[in-house]
Amino acid sequence: MTETLKSLNVYFDVDHTLVYTTQEMSSLRPGAQEAMALLKEAGHSVYVWSAGGQLYSERTVKKHGLTEWVDGCFDKHPRVDPSPDLIIDDDWYLVEKYGGYCVSQYKEVNENDRELLEIADKLTAPPNM
Repeated sequence: MTETLKSLNVYFDVDHTLVYTTQEMSSLRPGAQEAMALLKEAGHSVYVWSAGGQLYSERTVKKHGLTEWVDGCFDKHPRVDPSPDLIIDDDWYLVEKYGGYCVSQYKEVNENDRELLEIADKLTAPPNM
């Protein structure tokens, strides 16, 4: 018998999770595109949200070439629809509230960072028999 994974609504936070931003530049966290692609290929829905608002989320997604994997952008609001099944965020309080994965803050360019890929691998791994 084949076990099917449940399709999840996965929400990525913007600042210090997906991107490191200063007044001069904005750097996408390594593995972000690949992680989103893996989640989409596994049948999950991918969303981006930010306390900076929906337009900020949309601009970030467009600027960093994430549009093809993102199903929607939102303001970080408790009644967002569809509701998150899990979030990927640098804020442990929100991860505790919604469930998901807390990542270290992406506060400097680090080409060796693999946190988002590791999370995507966990979420897309076949269930243990």
